[in-house]
Amino acid sequence: MKHKRNFKALEKRRLKGAKLLSQGKSQSAVARELGVARQTVATWAHRLAEGGKRSLKRGNLGRPRHLEPSQEQELGKLLMAGALAAGYPTELWTLPRIGKVISERFGVQYSVGHWWRLLRRLGFSCQKPEKRALQRNEPEIARWKRHGWPALKKKAQREGRSIVFIDESGLSERPSVARTWSLRGQTPILRHRFTWKQLSAIAALSLRQFYFRFFPGAIRTEQIIEFLGTLKRQMEKPLLIVWDGAAIHRSRKLNAWQEGLNGHIVAARLPAYAPELNPVEAIWAYLKKHEIANLCLNTIGEVGQFARNRLKSMQR
Repeated sequence: MKHKRNFKALEKRRLKGAKLLSQGKSQSAVARELGVARQTVATWAHRLAEGGKRSLKRGNLGRPRHLEPSQEQELGKLLMAGALAAGYPTELWTLPRIGKVISERFGVQYSVGHWWRLLRRLGFSCQKPEKRALQRNEPEIARWKRHGWPALKKKAQREGRSIVFIDESGLSERPSVARTWSLRGQTPILRHRFTWKQLSAIAALSLRQFYFRFFPGAIRTEQIIEFLGTLKRQMEKPLLIVWDGAAIHRSRKLNAWQEGLNGHIVAARLPAYAPELNPVEAIWAYLKKHEIANLCLNTIGEVGQFARNRLKSMQR
């Protein structure tokens, strides 16, 4: 037969403990007098300091079973602020960390399965973060979006130019690794050559056209000039090219070549460390994360041919 707890007597004992504490008795002395653990008295003292005697009454004890809507909104803001802001050494939210935040902040404990359901209800999903450079100048990037880009579009329209975004990337015999399905406990293995042979690619994207070229090794100024010359011949209008401030885009040889074109090609630079402003970056990302992900071939030539075919299909 289960023993029924006398909640009224327990409340009376808590209030008596509060009275003894207010008289200046130590927690250990109160615990001995009332026949309870010292930690229990410590809990009473904490509640007493935060909410007075009312916090020790029966209706105010115990952890709430669920977060209130306002608490869920507060939790969402805490998670959006990041794990570093919550006192963790890394910017990594794991379920145990989130559970600890919920427990310490709101006094609620959930099962791991409920953590998942709660996070999904709040609109969260487990994602791989994007990396961004500390050197980014966010105000400069915002100004470019608000003023720089509209000014470039007006300039192109005024001068009858085609806007062309340009960017370079590299491929190697080492595959771009992406998640794939496999049996639990059996991690897939990609067998490939550990070499440093590299293939470089350069691409240009206008409103309606997409061009690309592959070059062995690293791209040099001569190859940039060759690619721009091809664009000049294939595109009818004068060009306004938009690219980043890489050293190869600022070389003396390239500047001298452009000056000899009598203004047919002019260049504008994107803010530093802002690859998301260049749509060609999205093409490289899609190529590596989807089209050639987990690709293992024998030679860099085979890798280049495969990537070339995938980019040609994207041109269509």
